[in-house]
Amino acid sequence: MRKLMEKIGVEALAFIEENIRRGFDYEGNKFSYSTRPFFRPWHPVIQRKLGGKEGEGKYYKTVFSKTTGAAGMIILGGYKEYKKMVYPDAADKFLMVKGKMLRSMNAKATDNEAAISFSDPEESQKAYWFNVSGVGRSRKLWKFLGVTKQQLSKIEDMVRDEYIKIAQEELAKFVSK
Repeated sequence: MRKLMEKIGVEALAFIEENIRRGFDYEGNKFSYSTRPFFRPWHPVIQRKLGGKEGEGKYYKTVFSKTTGAAGMIILGGYKEYKKMVYPDAADKFLMVKGKMLRSMNAKATDNEAAISFSDPEESQKAYWFNVSGVGRSRKLWKFLGVTKQQLSKIEDMVRDEYIKIAQEELAKFVSK
């Protein structure tokens, strides 16, 4: 049964990755990045990627804390524009900047169940934020840890005959005792 559960886990993981590549969650909702302005601490590399001093007012606005004087940036085009400018290679790839979270996903199986887990606890925490508690000020959910009803049906079809065969073998062992 463990091999069958491993097969289910691997197939589910493949469907999850396919959904992310296509830009949809398991409920069929399209992923989209926010276009609402947001704050981030000021950083010279980010300033340069946002057009340097010429980008001031167009892509970002520099702000200063009244209490500490620390510099920050308001990203005017929201995360969508920020990702396009700062991470251009990943601009059209949802849930991916460096790919660490998705690379740490794996399928694990026992004789009774298949589970998708994360090898890195920090990446597991990120997945929790995306799927359960929400991210950003609006607590937006990015429900990527699941499969659609159609994908679940495909998994069921794939394993049905194999499961029946295993069940018959187990029943034969039980009857012969």
